[in-house]
Amino acid sequence: MIKCGRVAMVAIAGVLAVPCAQAQSGFFVGAQAGRATLSDTGFRDDSSSTQSIGAGYRWQAGASPVLVGVEAGYGRLGEIGDTYAISGVSERREFEADYGYVGANARFQFGADSRWFAIARLGYMGYDQEFRYRFEAPGLSEEGRFSDDGGGAYFGLGLGVDVTRNFNVNAMVNGYAYSSIYRDGNRYRFDDDVSTARTLTLGAELRF
Repeated sequence: MIKCGRVAMVAIAGVLAVPCAQAQSGFFVGAQAGRATLSDTGFRDDSSSTQSIGAGYRWQAGASPVLVGVEAGYGRLGEIGDTYAISGVSERREFEADYGYVGANARFQFGADSRWFAIARLGYMGYDQEFRYRFEAPGLSEEGRFSDDGGGAYFGLGLGVDVTRNFNVNAMVNGYAYSSIYRDGNRYRFDDDVSTARTLTLGAELRF
């Protein structure tokens, strides 16, 4: 088993060491998955899973190993929740969101024959977020649900490696804007103030 694992690692290293032809103009599809961390949520645990899918087209910028293009896609933030309980009083709060995006991206290959590249992205995100809560105390029970939609900017930076001419894997750091959650007396509301979210993801992309 150990011998087979070593052979596999050597084979992968050998593939990555072979020069790869310079990427050309064309369509691409990709998927990302990882963790998201939100600011100003009021939750004890402000992180959750996140996934996104996207597609687009890139054009080669002249004779340079640089591609610029457009992208669009859909993403989802998994549920974030907190539960408080003390002396017969309990409260459960939950938050989740999904979003669509459209923007521009650029891929910078580290040399015409290099498999390694950097990627940058910037654009507009439209989101739909929902907050739910349930409060229980002796002789009292209250629950609520409200949602908010809006839009803001997103941006991202990452590194990747071409496994083959048409397939790569990458790691990205992305930033997003969303409406803050605040408590107004005994009720929760979305605020007009902008908060931010950060995602760390691993992804794969297919070009054709």
